[in-house]
Amino acid sequence: MSEEEGVEDLEASASPTLPVVSIGGSGENDEDDSDITLSEDEEDMENGHISEHRQASSPDDGASPRRQYKTVNGKKHIDMTPPDQLLSTAQKRARKLSVLRKADRAIYEYIRCTALTRIVYGSYHWKLAESHVDLGEAYLDLKGYASQAEYHAETAKSIMLHGAHVSGSVEEKAEIYSVLIRMYYTLGRACTVMKKYSEGEQYLNKADRIAQERSHLDCVTNKECDKTDIQLFLAMARLYGRQKKHALSSEKYDKSISLIEKVYGPDSMRLIAVLHDYGRLEQSNGRYSNHEKAIGLFQQAHDIATVNYKQGSKETVDTALALAQAYANTGREEAEGSAESYLNECLAVCTTVHGPHHPRSLVVQDELARLLIRTNRHEEAMAILKSSVSPKCQVFGDYSEQVSDTYKLMGSVHLAQGSTEKALHCYKKCYTIEKLVLGNKHRKTKDTLRTMELLLSSPSMANKFAIHKEDELLKRPRFNSIVNRTTAIGGFKPQV
Repeated sequence: MSEEEGVEDLEASASPTLPVVSIGGSGENDEDDSDITLSEDEEDMENGHISEHRQASSPDDGASPRRQYKTVNGKKHIDMTPPDQLLSTAQKRARKLSVLRKADRAIYEYIRCTALTRIVYGSYHWKLAESHVDLGEAYLDLKGYASQAEYHAETAKSIMLHGAHVSGSVEEKAEIYSVLIRMYYTLGRACTVMKKYSEGEQYLNKADRIAQERSHLDCVTNKECDKTDIQLFLAMARLYGRQKKHALSSEKYDKSISLIEKVYGPDSMRLIAVLHDYGRLEQSNGRYSNHEKAIGLFQQAHDIATVNYKQGSKETVDTALALAQAYANTGREEAEGSAESYLNECLAVCTTVHGPHHPRSLVVQDELARLLIRTNRHEEAMAILKSSVSPKCQVFGDYSEQVSDTYKLMGSVHLAQGSTEKALHCYKKCYTIEKLVLGNKHRKTKDTLRTMELLLSSPSMANKFAIHKEDELLKRPRFNSIVNRTTAIGGFKPQV
């Protein structure tokens, strides 16, 4: 096998038999196509929408290649476009749909790319492995399907193992290395999601070693190497974070942030998500949590969001909420004051830009109510919660998780004030909604039921309240057809 330097780490393994989710049998979807800007070649690839008056272009007229049709008996149109042109157009559409986050349609196009690549290049060419990697990344990034991503990455791995991949130039060798890096990178991320941490770490380390080999090629620029390192460092940081290896995770986050600032600039929007993940990692270390560092990270993310986005946007609201929560978690009075000022400012902006009944405004109100409860300002928190119930019913529905969370917060406030009966009323409403929306087996439903059972352990409360009708029936004594007697019926009495 050629290219031993890039594929020596591949080990033989049988292809998994995991079924792939079916996206549909036809290329047409219910979503609107009007928001996708297509080039001239891509307009010809609209799924099933082919103009009957479109004529095939001659190869000698100097025009760009277009789809060609052949008439049979003057009635039918047969598509005579070569598969390599169809593959190029399908790849363009797949990338464009991925950018627009149209998941199902993008995955359908990637599936077409895989079939066309097999026709054009064969069953053991590295281009087919690249197509499977593209499809696996689409499943993972657009749909969050880690099992499907692992399946297609393993298929690509099998192709790279059993095929003879000869590179005719240094550029093609760099492309083969790139496929190997993306293949192991996808496998590592998928294993991280599925909690296969040891396998995921091995795959990411293999991707890192191949990336170092690729960096020695003359055609590979330093910027390309930095972009690859950013992706690998972030994947490793999230993997170590899930393993509770905070020191290793922090090291990878620091490296990725410095590289992002070097490649994209210190105010790049790519930093926001990385800073948020890093800040949450610093807050998740128990009594060793570094709240000051988390506040600095969230402050940097908020400054970047303020520069790049409009006031009241999702990014600015999320960064302000994260910053306020970081201040509140410190437990200091001055920090709680800073958290309240951020929340009030954010609430004022959201109310002005979107209105008081917008989902973002309601989310900020909930965070402000939680902060007021934490600082023992129960009356103000109760006023905010009561005023938000009706708007939430209109926006999210009467039976929604947001409404049940509000009732649960109201119940906790009543408990803090010593009103057990009012707290039970709120918890009962919360339990009814959670049982319908989340089900009896959900963790939140079980927690609410456990709280109600503790409150109902008091006899005075148990006589007034019942969780539901079934509880009242359970309190009745069991029916027993056998009468238990201490003496036998009839016969002779025993002689004393």
